[in-house]
Amino acid sequence: MRNRILEIVVFLIDYMQSHNNTPSDSDDVSSVLEAEGYSDDEISSAYSWLLQRYDSAPEQYFSDFPPARTSVRILTQSERTQLSAEAQGFLLKLFHVSLIDSEQLEMVLERVSTFGPSAVDLDQMKLIASSVVLDDLDDFDSVSISQHAETSSLRIN
Repeated sequence: MRNRILEIVVFLIDYMQSHNNTPSDSDDVSSVLEAEGYSDDEISSAYSWLLQRYDSAPEQYFSDFPPARTSVRILTQSERTQLSAEAQGFLLKLFHVSLIDSEQLEMVLERVSTFGPSAVDLDQMKLIASSVVLDDLDDFDSVSISQHAETSSLRIN
C-alpha cells in the first residue's frame, strides 16, 4: 500500500504543477484517482501525508519547495546497472519534485545496492522509495525486495 500512496502523492504534485499551482476541487482529483483504481483510504492517506509534510493550506504546497538546485547528482555506472530505466526515471522524478532530498536519494541508492546485481524494476523502486519517503524503514526490513506490492500499479509514475 505504501508504494500506491507514493504514486498518488507523485500524481498530485504533477497535477498541481501542470495546473500552475492553482487550487482545484479535491473531489475532482479524487474521482480521477478512484477511476485509476485507488481506494478512498489510499487517496486520503496521500492527501494527509502531503498536508502534514508541507504543514500549510492546500493552495500553498509549492511555496515551501526549495529553489532550483545548483548541483546535479549523477548516477554512477554501477548504480545505473542496478536500476531499470523506469526505476531511474521514477527516482529522479521524486528528487526533481522535492519529495526526496539529497540525503534521502542516497538512502534509496544505498538500499538498492544491498540487493545484489539484478536490476531493480519500477515496482521495486516504488517500494524502496516509499519506505524512505513515508519514513517507515523499519517495516521495509521485513519485506523482501523480490516481493511486489499487494497490488501493483504502473499507471502513475
